[in-house]
Amino acid sequence: MVCPAVRPAQGMAPLMRAKLFVISTVLVGAMAAGCGSGGRSLSGGGPEVARTDLSAFYEQEVTWRACPAQEVPADAPKGFQCATVRVPLDYSRPGGRSISVAVNRLPAADKARRVGSLLTNPGGPGGSGLAYVYDSATDFSPAVRARYDIVGMDPRGVGKSSPVRCLTEEEGARLGKTAGSDVRALGQGHAKGCAARAGDLLPFVGTDNAARDLDVVRAVLGDEKLTYYGVSYGTLLGQFYAEQFPSRTGRMVLDSIVDPTVWPGDTAAESAAFDTALGVFVQACLDRGNCAMGRGRAEVTKKIDDLITRLNQQPLKTADGAPVTGWDLASGLNQTLFAEERWVPAQQALGAAFQGDTAPLAAYLHLVVGDGSQGASGLGGDLAVRCLHLRTEQRTPEAAEEMAAEVDKTAPFFGPMMMFGRYACTDWPAKPLPNAGRALKAEGAPEILLVQNSFDAATPAQWARSVEGQLDRARLITNTSGGHGFYTQGPCTRKAVDDYLLGGAMPARGTVCHDRAAGIPATSWGQTAADRAFEVGGAVLRWITSGTRSGGPGNPRPAADAPGWRCPAASGIRCPAPAHSARRATRAGPGWACVS
Repeated sequence: MVCPAVRPAQGMAPLMRAKLFVISTVLVGAMAAGCGSGGRSLSGGGPEVARTDLSAFYEQEVTWRACPAQEVPADAPKGFQCATVRVPLDYSRPGGRSISVAVNRLPAADKARRVGSLLTNPGGPGGSGLAYVYDSATDFSPAVRARYDIVGMDPRGVGKSSPVRCLTEEEGARLGKTAGSDVRALGQGHAKGCAARAGDLLPFVGTDNAARDLDVVRAVLGDEKLTYYGVSYGTLLGQFYAEQFPSRTGRMVLDSIVDPTVWPGDTAAESAAFDTALGVFVQACLDRGNCAMGRGRAEVTKKIDDLITRLNQQPLKTADGAPVTGWDLASGLNQTLFAEERWVPAQQALGAAFQGDTAPLAAYLHLVVGDGSQGASGLGGDLAVRCLHLRTEQRTPEAAEEMAAEVDKTAPFFGPMMMFGRYACTDWPAKPLPNAGRALKAEGAPEILLVQNSFDAATPAQWARSVEGQLDRARLITNTSGGHGFYTQGPCTRKAVDDYLLGGAMPARGTVCHDRAAGIPATSWGQTAADRAFEVGGAVLRWITSGTRSGGPGNPRPAADAPGWRCPAASGIRCPAPAHSARRATRAGPGWACVS
């Protein structure tokens, strides 16, 4: 998912044309545990480990050159510089094999007032940090660009940094043709390709090692502390860095938060958030009036479902002759939910398709899904990171089938397709990270700024609240908007992040911004808590307005008697137990806590 800034959907790993549907953003990820002497153990306690054996890497000199012209978009700013940095493949054996990670930077515009480097990560897993900085460096405010070099890094296993490649495009297309819409066969077929082509890399591409690489890059750049902006999966990378290197952590902004105790193990919770957001997408059109898609929510939803079925049987053709299948439509809708500014064009394109004119829809899907040309690398990097986050007991065929049954019940639209990653990780050839599924505390790190859209489907707001409680020192502020990516939503969101990056000024606790895309009625998300009800899995969850919240204004942490979505006992929907632990994402929708 390259989610951040104003291009929220970029953080997602691309969809292969072979119908290998993968959600990377929502699935952004937490990893765990250190190996060897590269940093502090993620099990907690103990000082940061001395880097004596790593001095050759930390003290290396790199050569910065103008980035290759063919890599830099024509509309990008001038002056990008590129370099490669050597890092050990295995940090517990720094004298063994080394690999290179690719970095780029846009130098600070005001050299006299430059304060250092702002390292970034766009999400994924599998998102290219180089591509993000090329495309999105100008999404940062002029003030930030004046004071900081904006730096991107392709994490190990991705892009130009020893990428994990599992299938060629031809092999992927062949697998897609053979497996059809069988996500189990698609996932397992892809996993076999990963083991055969990249088995030597798979044990070493975890987020723990990516965080160690980030620290080497920080040192090579000459920065005493890491200043960092990460989105989606990039927030997990940031958490891992702060856990391993608390004394080297500087100003850190984590945008659209991933909870390491939930992702990627709870596919049902993740997909339910997307099914919820699709309903909101439809309702927003209806609330605006004269909706091109239809007159009622059930009617429109059925039209979308029927269109997906029809396109899988008889694909559309784009202007260049490429087929557009129902899987492409589902992927395009998923990408649409990442950015509210895409909603109106998507609604209009769907409305035209329902009337028989499919040309606008084909053009729209080509815009948001692309041609899948980068799918092989992005998808391999996604799986290589994701699977290390699943504990051993979560990787069994039985566990996958149990999750699939729950997904069918709680998220019938997106859920079955989002099982792809879970099936691919079954019997994955590399061992899980020792701390997979555990919270990170980052004890000793300075206060970390967490920023989150309240109705983000990809990384639900409940994840952000949970992470705020897990970290030793963190402050969460929110924005009453859907979409994935807080920073570029509007003037309030920008000011909150800029003031912190430029002056170290944390926004006040409980700060809530109200920046959102034009054309989205505020009522679509149900801004008033009282008298709300939401239907999921055939059960109605009602908002309970009595009780007390702990955690302060703008930072609700449901207690046993707190207001929240009440789960009927007979609904089959599992609420957190105990209620205040928030270890399971809600089934009620993005950002809503389910209280038992």
